[in-house]
Amino acid sequence: MKKVRFIITFIITILLIVALNSSIKGLPALGSLLNPTSGFWQNAEDEKFYLPESLVVENLKDKVNVYFDDKRIPHIFAENEHDLYFVQGYIVASLRLWQMEFQVLAAEGRISEILGNEEKYIHFDKNQRRLGLTYGATNKLKAIEGDKLANDLLNAYTEGVNAYISELKTKDLPVEYKLMGYEPELWTNEKTMLVIMNMSKILGNTGNDIENSNFVAKYGKELFDIIYQTDLKIEPVIPTPHNGWKNEKNDPLPIIENEADSIIKNTADVKLTKVKDEQIYHVGSNNWAVSGSKTKSGYPLLSNDPHLAFSLPSVWIEMHLVGPQSNAYGVTFPGAPGITIGFNESIGWGMTNSGRDVKDFYTIEYKDATKELYHYQDQWLRSEFKYEEIKVKGAPSVFDTVIYTKFGPVAYTDFQTQNGKKDIAIQWMPHRGSKEYLMFYKLNKAQNFEEYKEATRHFESPSQNMVFACVDGDIALRNQGNFPINEHEQSLFLQTSNEGKVWDNFIPFDENPMQHNPKRGFVSSANQESTDSNYPYYYTGWFEHYRNRVLNNELEKISEATVADMKALQMNNFNLIAFEALPLMLPYLDKEDFDFNHQDIYNALNKWDCQNVNESKESIYFEVFFQQYKKLLWDEFGDGLATPNIIQTLTLLEDSTKHPFIDNKTTKEIETQKDLITQAFNFSVESYENGEAKTWGKYNEVNFAHIAKLEAFSRKIETSGGNNHVINATRGKFGPSWRMILDFDGGKINGIGVFPGGESGNPGSPFYDNFVDDWASEKYHRLENNGDKAFYEKAIFNKVLFLGK
Repeated sequence: MKKVRFIITFIITILLIVALNSSIKGLPALGSLLNPTSGFWQNAEDEKFYLPESLVVENLKDKVNVYFDDKRIPHIFAENEHDLYFVQGYIVASLRLWQMEFQVLAAEGRISEILGNEEKYIHFDKNQRRLGLTYGATNKLKAIEGDKLANDLLNAYTEGVNAYISELKTKDLPVEYKLMGYEPELWTNEKTMLVIMNMSKILGNTGNDIENSNFVAKYGKELFDIIYQTDLKIEPVIPTPHNGWKNEKNDPLPIIENEADSIIKNTADVKLTKVKDEQIYHVGSNNWAVSGSKTKSGYPLLSNDPHLAFSLPSVWIEMHLVGPQSNAYGVTFPGAPGITIGFNESIGWGMTNSGRDVKDFYTIEYKDATKELYHYQDQWLRSEFKYEEIKVKGAPSVFDTVIYTKFGPVAYTDFQTQNGKKDIAIQWMPHRGSKEYLMFYKLNKAQNFEEYKEATRHFESPSQNMVFACVDGDIALRNQGNFPINEHEQSLFLQTSNEGKVWDNFIPFDENPMQHNPKRGFVSSANQESTDSNYPYYYTGWFEHYRNRVLNNELEKISEATVADMKALQMNNFNLIAFEALPLMLPYLDKEDFDFNHQDIYNALNKWDCQNVNESKESIYFEVFFQQYKKLLWDEFGDGLATPNIIQTLTLLEDSTKHPFIDNKTTKEIETQKDLITQAFNFSVESYENGEAKTWGKYNEVNFAHIAKLEAFSRKIETSGGNNHVINATRGKFGPSWRMILDFDGGKINGIGVFPGGESGNPGSPFYDNFVDDWASEKYHRLENNGDKAFYEKAIFNKVLFLGK
């Protein structure tokens, strides 16, 4: 009866999608969708398993055993590495094929092919191509093909994906293919490169060069340095060593003192082109490792919770890979070989985004209107024109031309700057050839600190803070990436093609910031600056200033730490912004003018413990109060300017610095700080009175959106707490996409974890979102990495035996 109800519910859901999703053009005829042998109800599942007990496939060298546990997590046992990654590709495709291909089509700029003739899709596709994601994937693939080990790994994975696709029958296609009326293409190695390019766009796309130059041109460099202050309470990822920064040979690192040329010029005020939509909530992460000197067991503990956009299917898939020299467990991106974040029998590792800026912008100075020649280093170079055909479902193709320069592609054409309309090219680290997947392969097998460090050598972008712990007691954290050696402020402002330069000098690997077994007994990162200003190499980026300080404070205090302590820390909801902002803001309010509601909210905020927990009302009061204050304060920061961040805002407020932005330019009056804070507080009171959400859990509702925006395949839930600048950084569409805690007690790694989603990409499967409720209620499950397949033979699991032909 349960199965019948499930199938009926699924069919009704599909019919509603067909009826309600009118934005999807070119849906297949209802006849094909309703076909009893190949239509959408073939995708309805209950608890039954979806693969046969044995499979015979080409290209396998030996037999491979796969055990699916009661959560449908696959445990893959192979006799050789080729077969291990071949079967990983096959299994991931069987669980997440549509997601794999959809994210790659998005990276390629091919969404219009499947979603149809809408301006937003065509605009998206154009932007993806001008950003050069395929260009970067091609360069990375060339680097991979020059390395036999990396190339063999990639080939095996691709063969496995295609083995599954080749056997797939129309009736078994994921439901999204049926709804949108298309079929999967064969997988390629380049598509795997596009998976990391897609993550590079999410994690390594920082850069306010244009906005910064616009500000200086409009208001001057002196005010820029006041408004956009840096080095404020940063508590960096890697503190300056007591004997200063040195390389492994104990030589002091060089000091870079030159100042780069830029096009900072005071020119007439003009209407600027909007560069990009500012993210309301930045993507971030936390990771840390605590040494045995601060744990109850005397062995390390390691934690990681990468913050990414929530989605269904989930951004992660959980797996266990056992080969002749490895036993790795953790999560990986669908379409990417190996384990991305996880552990083996000796080490554990995790990652957070470093936030460092690895993208520079250049106005291209052409010789004439043909744009065939451009000025570079006092010479004229020839532009390369790439003609792009954007195929559009149900409509004629749209054509675009992307110009390539020595820096990279021209991302913006006829862009309105302070100095007139310009073409702007980008130089971006992910465009360069590199072998990131080789790092994961080596980490999956690494046994100690030296092997962990050597593995990270292969990871160039997007730059990451890579935490490490080992059964021998070592802990470490490395800020890893390939970073150009910049002159002072080189990457801060827009440059010209003639004055700019192509990167040819990079920070040596051994001079990237790293900590190994520090005296304080822990390493940690939460997207703050990698170092303080004593580090001799200049860099910029987007950085956190609050989660990191709370995290370090808790880790400093902790002793005899346990897994329970690590769980509590991952769920920490203390709002340091509120703690520091309210004492600055509340004194500006005139309490004698309050009515009952104003007084009640004022009293509540004055007594609030600054915890963003589910039942809190004060969390809503403060969130609206502070965001409205920022909106009023920075009202001049519209198109073409970057709004100062929170710590810059509060520093100016704390110092009572006079600057022209306090006055609201939309009114005749000249406002003071008191006026703005009073207006913001009144707005907060009125908003709460008129709003529907009365608790933080409801106000901070989390949306797990289907990645093609199909509402019936999405899900919304109330949160148990969080905010984007607290350690439990759950906010709207973003937050902890995977929570992992590793305990090295007794020299054996025991892991727990959870991600908000499920193993299956099929909306008709009970394994589509079965982890969401556990994640929301702060429950974890055991990460079972038993390296003995006899353990799984005895368990009541679904088993699949892969055999070669």
